[in-house]
Amino acid sequence: MSEGRTGVLDRVEVDVVRSSTPSVYVPRRFRIDGIEGIRPGAAIVGTPQGDGMVAIEVEIEPDTEPQDGIWNRWAIVAAARHLADDEEAVRVRRTRLVSEAALVEVGQFSGGQVLIDDRARRVELSRWIQAGRADFVVERPFPHQP
Repeated sequence: MSEGRTGVLDRVEVDVVRSSTPSVYVPRRFRIDGIEGIRPGAAIVGTPQGDGMVAIEVEIEPDTEPQDGIWNRWAIVAAARHLADDEEAVRVRRTRLVSEAALVEVGQFSGGQVLIDDRARRVELSRWIQAGRADFVVERPFPHQP
């Protein structure tokens, strides 16, 4: 990425590999040294690039509390955006390259659903969603506040 006159990094188009069965991830660290710009509880779907990086799509609705069913919907949206090749999808795609070392693979996205075979990975995903729920509750204004 190149730095523009305003000091903001310009978006650079990069060719990435996209698997037809992308992986589902959670960050290795949720808080300290977490992945900048990814809110706890978000759905993260991506494909390893073979060079130590992973091309990911992230989905979260900021005004919605992360829960299992909602998170699953976000994963479907992120995977659809990751896999789509039509012009509209490419236009709204927000692919990021993240170090493999910053992520833990918890499952696969296949046949329109998230598949998680390992109990320990289910626990990792559950912890990630719970971290998002905790942040949502803390950041939400009190009922008497606008």
